[in-house]
Amino acid sequence: MTMSSEEKEALGRSECANKPARPGGPIILVLIGTYLPGYKAGGPIRSVENLVRVLGREFHFRIVTLDRDYGDKSPYPNIVVNRWLPVGDAEVMYLRPGLRSLMHLYTLLRLLDRDTVLYLNSFFSRVFSMFPVLMRWLNLCRVKCLVLAPRGEFSPGALRLKPIRKSVYIRISQWFGLYDYILWHASSNFEENDILRQFRLLLQVANANVIPSLIASEEALQKRQIAVALDIAGFVPTEREQQRLKMPGRLRVVFVSRLSRKKNLAGALQMLRGLSGDVSFDIYGPKEDAVYWKECQGLIAALPVNIQARYCGQIEHAKIHQVFADHDLFLFPTLGENYGHVVFEAFVSACPVLISDQTPWRGLEALKVGWDLPLSEPERFREVLQQCVDMGSEEHSAMCVHAAEFGIRCINSPDAIEANRKLFRRALRMATSQ
Repeated sequence: MTMSSEEKEALGRSECANKPARPGGPIILVLIGTYLPGYKAGGPIRSVENLVRVLGREFHFRIVTLDRDYGDKSPYPNIVVNRWLPVGDAEVMYLRPGLRSLMHLYTLLRLLDRDTVLYLNSFFSRVFSMFPVLMRWLNLCRVKCLVLAPRGEFSPGALRLKPIRKSVYIRISQWFGLYDYILWHASSNFEENDILRQFRLLLQVANANVIPSLIASEEALQKRQIAVALDIAGFVPTEREQQRLKMPGRLRVVFVSRLSRKKNLAGALQMLRGLSGDVSFDIYGPKEDAVYWKECQGLIAALPVNIQARYCGQIEHAKIHQVFADHDLFLFPTLGENYGHVVFEAFVSACPVLISDQTPWRGLEALKVGWDLPLSEPERFREVLQQCVDMGSEEHSAMCVHAAEFGIRCINSPDAIEANRKLFRRALRMATSQ
């Protein structure tokens, strides 16, 4: 199909041309529902931010996102919409929600070069994933390579939320081949398995961490492929208060995440019941689900008098390290994370963690930085929590040191950086070979 004069004129007015505004490498067009300066969407923002920070001089990242933070009704202050704006080493276009912006995105996608890599950061997002996938399937988008990062949406815990709607869309997409000839980006081997459970017809699984060459002539013939590229970790906090002494019989616990069923705050509150000693439980995060938050308030009200839980509001990302440094333990029994940036941030803030085994952070007890336990064993969570209550300052301080050292080792991991570099190089080879 050819572009109409109206579409070309609209694209010119909005400065959506696909030509780079500055010298740079191959173009990676990133679609994501929320990006900087937002922070409420958590991990996906950090994933893309760190990717741009490390590879932004090698690839030309252009990011299309909404003009407001996750769940907000008001846009960011002083943001110009529908224009490419410099944000770090990327160019970002902010769109207002609604039909007009959807048409703007449609026009942008219509004029993409075939060699541009389209990088989606969700499977179920209607605007920033389903819509461009459908355009590509209908040959309304010329891009030859589409990379899709589900960002944990295929984890068993995530799929238990609104399961019928998700299952129906997955089956329809398989029947019509909507996701044929794409490259899946799995952030861990756990997510790779999650993707394979849903799309069993994957003809080839290739791990970007271990494949040294990117010969795409044969790979391009495959309908679906997976590359495993670990997320790139963030920064070490430049300043951190000294960790306060841990007193036996007392425990300062913190929960930092969106208040949604997937993050499992209710499970955390139930695990606190029955503990002896003085326990404080501080909750930080946006109230994503009002009905769910009301359920959690009921659980808070039912806690015994020795367990003091309070909601502390939302926390900006720049302040999250100090919040962790002020607490003895991060409790996070999440139903599923493809990476878990917030867990990493607890480590670099010298805060031990007690999390579920539904994240890539595993074997934590052997590393002496925390625990990762099955959600099917809530009594084990309670046993560890009581162990932490009874823990003295010397043992706890040692865990804090181990946690900080472990977090620092994860920063700018050469393996993770090289895996992501190979991911996009491979995507470009797929685009040029078709």
